[in-house]
Amino acid sequence: MGIISNPILIQFSGCLNHPFCHFVMFSHTHSIQGRLSRSLSALALLFALTAAVLVARDSYNETHEFQDDLLKQVAQNLAPNTPIHHDDEDDDDDAPIHTQTANTPSQQRLNVAGLGGGYHTILHQQTWYRVYIHDTEPQPTVVWQSMATRNELIWQSVLYSILPLLLLIPLFYALTWWVVRRTLAPIAQLSGSLKTRTSADLSPLSLNNIPVELHDLIKSFNHLLHTTEHTLNQQQRFIADAAHELRTPMTALSVQAERLQHETLPENLRQPLADLQQGIRRNRQLLEQLLQHARAQSPDGSRPKSQIAIQTLFRQVIQDLLPLAQSKMQDLGVSSEWNAQLFANETDLYILIKTLCDNAIRYTPENGQIDLSLSETDTEWIIHIEDNGIGIPPHERLRVFDPFYRILGNEQEGSGLGLAIAHTIAQNHDGKIELHNSQKFTHGLWVQVHLSKAATSIQAA
Repeated sequence: MGIISNPILIQFSGCLNHPFCHFVMFSHTHSIQGRLSRSLSALALLFALTAAVLVARDSYNETHEFQDDLLKQVAQNLAPNTPIHHDDEDDDDDAPIHTQTANTPSQQRLNVAGLGGGYHTILHQQTWYRVYIHDTEPQPTVVWQSMATRNELIWQSVLYSILPLLLLIPLFYALTWWVVRRTLAPIAQLSGSLKTRTSADLSPLSLNNIPVELHDLIKSFNHLLHTTEHTLNQQQRFIADAAHELRTPMTALSVQAERLQHETLPENLRQPLADLQQGIRRNRQLLEQLLQHARAQSPDGSRPKSQIAIQTLFRQVIQDLLPLAQSKMQDLGVSSEWNAQLFANETDLYILIKTLCDNAIRYTPENGQIDLSLSETDTEWIIHIEDNGIGIPPHERLRVFDPFYRILGNEQEGSGLGLAIAHTIAQNHDGKIELHNSQKFTHGLWVQVHLSKAATSIQAA
């Protein structure tokens, strides 16, 4: 039978062509951490399996040679006429060695006729044996082992040799994942800091704890932020300057129109004058909203914060909008008595609440109801404006925050800037505005303004 060929090497070489091995070693992923972990783990697996194959081969050969040497030593140290008694059933050895001398009974002999001295592998009674023949007189001394028990012993030795290497593979994978994750932690922190930034925060990124390989990327990104901030500032200044320049002539036109209204005019000129005054009022409102929009987008440093009692702010908004609500016989009021203290820019918060209440009044029919209230979570203040008006279709609720966007078929006057201004102010306070169907009324709109406590707490001062 000879020495058995090494099946481990054959199996390993076949694994390299297996689809799974190809996926582990060469798959592409968008995650740097995942790609490094897989690549390093695949290399570790390759080296571990290679080492295991080499160790297994050496262990296999050494154990095989050791067993052959053991047969040879037994044969050489055994006297030719030594009486041998065989009792295979009581033999508890792991790999029992049998001997055959001149005194061995014929029924216990192996047929080695025609075989010369040395090692042989023979088949006897459907069992393979490893045999060593030592030339002695008057008959050769024969020593043999069963190949089944011999191979079992050999493979046990191989397994014990490669087991530590196989156990190191998952440990190395865990260590690789930990090292890669720890190495890329600064990138994860940078990503987290970018996610928490507001749209108005264009300050440069810090290079602290950032790997040197990413410094050029961060510097390029900072240059892009600087360019974007410069461009936005130019646009905001242009809008503000244009609005300021237009306010003076618009005010003059308004004064002239009011003077004409007190003059005695022909009947056919009264309606055109009323239309002119309405157009002037609309344009003045648009200019004010453009200024508010530019101001809301300006850096936070230009908007000083102070302590604000929310109930005081609610009353101020209601007082200013009460004539508009009364003209439609609407119930405008506050449904919560909690007077929380917020730390924010009072003008911004006033414009935010007033804009949302003004919209609610305009889009709620006569005899409607608009309620203001405040609630909180562990991390947010939530301002509620809920009405029983016509509401906003769900598919329009994201687009209404775009500047100058207005829902088609809307007969109300407006520029489409109000919700955009409110949305920007909420973002400046690390917050957001959500639009839902009314829960209190059978129909209507429920506006929720989420403001971060971290950005509106008194401790922030």
